[in-house]
Amino acid sequence: MVAPLTALVICALLVLMQLYMAIPLAPIVGADLGAAGASAALATAFGIPYAVGFLIYGPLSDHYGRKAILVPGMAALAVITAVLALAPSLPAVGSLRALQGLVAVSFSPVALAYLSEALPPRWRTTAIGAVSTAYMVAGIAGQVYASAVALAWGWRWTFGLAAVALGVVALALMAILREPPRSSGAATLAQRFRQLGALVRQRALALPCLSAFTMLLTFVAMYSALGPHLQARFDLAPDAVLLVRLAGLPGMLVAPLAGALAGRFGLARVAITGFLVAAVGLAIEALASATLWALVLASVVFVAGIATTVPAMIALFGARAGQARAAGIALNGFMLFLGASAGPFLVELPLEFAALLAVLAVILACGAGLVALSTPSSRSPASPARR
Repeated sequence: MVAPLTALVICALLVLMQLYMAIPLAPIVGADLGAAGASAALATAFGIPYAVGFLIYGPLSDHYGRKAILVPGMAALAVITAVLALAPSLPAVGSLRALQGLVAVSFSPVALAYLSEALPPRWRTTAIGAVSTAYMVAGIAGQVYASAVALAWGWRWTFGLAAVALGVVALALMAILREPPRSSGAATLAQRFRQLGALVRQRALALPCLSAFTMLLTFVAMYSALGPHLQARFDLAPDAVLLVRLAGLPGMLVAPLAGALAGRFGLARVAITGFLVAAVGLAIEALASATLWALVLASVVFVAGIATTVPAMIALFGARAGQARAAGIALNGFMLFLGASAGPFLVELPLEFAALLAVLAVILACGAGLVALSTPSSRSPASPARR
């Protein structure tokens, strides 16, 4: 069981890094190709198809099988990523990023479902926690990797080297994964898609959908604004900005604890706490925007809050969706990455760095409130985690 889990964790890291690479690459690619809109071409063009893909690949893998989606998806992602390294213009970059996002999402919802089915029960919580941690670490690792490679060899090499790594893991998945058994009484493909619409109409999931939208929205917006602020306010060189981004990595280490905390306090309470911790981190960043050391420490608090909330919300959607667990997780992923694709647009608002962070803190506080409102007082918030 170790080999499939290791391969899937590495894949999770590589796939999600493709999203976050856009944050440091946007100004570099824009300067090289001589056109405005690099942030939209790199981030939004990837993020929106990635979000929509959650609604497609979850039901498809339920119907056709997990390995049948995972292996071709990773192989196609490797090819598209390699072609990105040769893109001659910004429109070409945007088109290829959109295709890359639509293919990359073939991994995320399918991998979580695979782990729930293929591993023994005693491994499942640990395995899903490990993959969730890789998803969160990718938020920092993708930025650091792209910054370092672009500074050393140019932005095209960030995609070229990633393509090689993706190709290797595609071969590993083909060799290692075994298709888990599927129920002979499976629903039709049309019924699986209809489940998604039914879930959105449930109060227990409709309000958390809005909360899920805020998580990566604020993460991407904060880090997109952070680099320019560090250079303008503190005159930091690009390699020093890279170190500040890397400083947030310790905050990601709380992600594996989310499952244990949810078992003790309940999924809703852990999610709400994560939202509020992240909001406090952003508020401190806003107040400390002129003091580098305090800004860095506050960013760790913010990242820790997000790292707590994301896995808790994944589990919350799965628990509240009942028999439509895969559809619930797909719905969460759709809203989560739709928010990520909208993050760069917030940075374009005519706001100073501190004011932007204050707005983001309020958004996260609202996200916490929506999860609280979605949890009926007649039911213990801990109950979904203990079923």
